[in-house]
Amino acid sequence: MRFMVAFAIVSSLALPLVASVEAQTRLPRTSPAERNTDAINRRIQQDQRILGVEQDIQSKSNQIRQNVERDRLFAPRYLPPMPRTGCGRGRVC
Repeated sequence: MRFMVAFAIVSSLALPLVASVEAQTRLPRTSPAERNTDAINRRIQQDQRILGVEQDIQSKSNQIRQNVERDRLFAPRYLPPMPRTGCGRGRVC
């Protein structure tokens, strides 16, 4: 009998502690407004990443364009071949 009374007292003290520990480990549910805000923030971050990639592509495209223009500007000009002295092909000297 004493054992049962002691067990009842210990269990009545221990159960609220276990319940409070379990309650502290669970996270509260997110509200619809929070979920909406999180979704908006994710979309903004995704848009920023896409914008960064587009800017990188534009920058590299501009650099390639500048390189092509510079190569065209400083490309060696075509010079006609110099005539050889002496007889040309098919000529009798």
